Amino acid sequence: MPTAPAKANPKWRDLHTVGTVVHQRIQVLQEGVLANRSAEVAALARLRRGAGKPAGSLHDILEHTLSEEFVHSGAGDEPTFEENAAHIVLTLWAVHQQSQRTRMHQRGHGLGRAVRRLHPDEPGPTLTPVVRRFQTLGTADSLGELVHHTRGMVQLLRAKAIPLDYALLADELVWWQRPRGAAGVRLRWGREFYRAPKPDSES
Repeated sequence: MPTAPAKANPKWRDLHTVGTVVHQRIQVLQEGVLANRSAEVAALARLRRGAGKPAGSLHDILEHTLSEEFVHSGAGDEPTFEENAAHIVLTLWAVHQQSQRTRMHQRGHGLGRAVRRLHPDEPGPTLTPVVRRFQTLGTADSLGELVHHTRGMVQLLRAKAIPLDYALLADELVWWQRPRGAAGVRLRWGREFYRAPKPDSES
């Protein structure tokens, strides 16, 4: 499936390998869930049970989270960065999409931008719960801690039916795991969050 729409909207970033695969898989699952097709609804439930668990630990979701494209030469018995990212993002999307009647995966809604919609006012000197949670997310220094805080953010977004770009998040999580990659991802999220939000009609 082509990713040409990313060029149609300047707010969308081009996807890399993991983001492209994740985008294609979520699109199929998401449309099936919204159409109430039993196979996709069951897959959503299985993926949701994988949230917070290590990549590869649940065999009944591997068809969705694994791909030959995620394994490079020399990969050992531990999940690759790409496999970790795909597992995390697909299971978080399943948490987000549960009981929703609109698409919770939408391109162009980066994590910082999505969280900012929970806090439409300009951040001030007093830390609100949303700002505090966002800053805590930014201080995570292990993948497990990052997943824990991101899941909390996803639950807040779900409560307000605010979508998130899970394909972009997958690529960002790959980068986050690389040496010195976390700082760049935090900077991207911070820029999105502290940029003044625009109405949805302009997005």
